[in-house]
Amino acid sequence: MDRVRALFGCGLAVAALVAGCASRRTSHDELGAKEAALPPTLANYSEPLDLREFEVDAAEGGYRGVFLKLSRLPTGVSSTAEKNPARIIVDIQGPTGTDSPWETFAGGDTLVTHVGVARHMNGLRVVLDLAGDELPEYTVQPMADWVVVRIKPMNPQRIPWAHRAS
Repeated sequence: MDRVRALFGCGLAVAALVAGCASRRTSHDELGAKEAALPPTLANYSEPLDLREFEVDAAEGGYRGVFLKLSRLPTGVSSTAEKNPARIIVDIQGPTGTDSPWETFAGGDTLVTHVGVARHMNGLRVVLDLAGDELPEYTVQPMADWVVVRIKPMNPQRIPWAHRAS
C-alpha cells in the first residue's frame, strides 16, 4: 500500500509539473513573425542626405564651432582647404537623391562670413568662406548626424592665470 501511495504521489507531482510548464498561446503573443522595424537610430537612414541647418558659435579665446546638422548619417566625411581667399571645404558622402544648384547663406560671424552648399548624387559639398586670406588651423569631426568644424583663431588670446609661471 505504501508503494501505491508513493507511486500515486510521484504521478501527481509529474502531472503538476507538466501542466505548469505547458505554455498557452494567445492572440497577442510576443513570439512569431512580425514586420521588420528599424531601430529608432536608423529609421531615417533611407532618407536623402541634406543639410538641415547650420550654426556658427564663437567661443572664448576666438575659437569658432560650425555645427552642420544633417538629415541622416553620412557614409563618409572629408575636408580640404584653400587660401586667397581662405575657405574650408567639407565633402559629406551619402545619397542625396538629386543635384541642386549652389546656395549661399550668410555666416553671421566675423570669421565665417558665408556658408555655401551644393548637392550632387554622391553627397554634399559645404564651403565655409572665411574672412581674410590666411587659413587658420581647423578640425572636422563627424558625430552621428552632425559634422562639427572647429576653427582655431589665428592669434589666440592668452589668459594670464592659465599659464604656468616659469
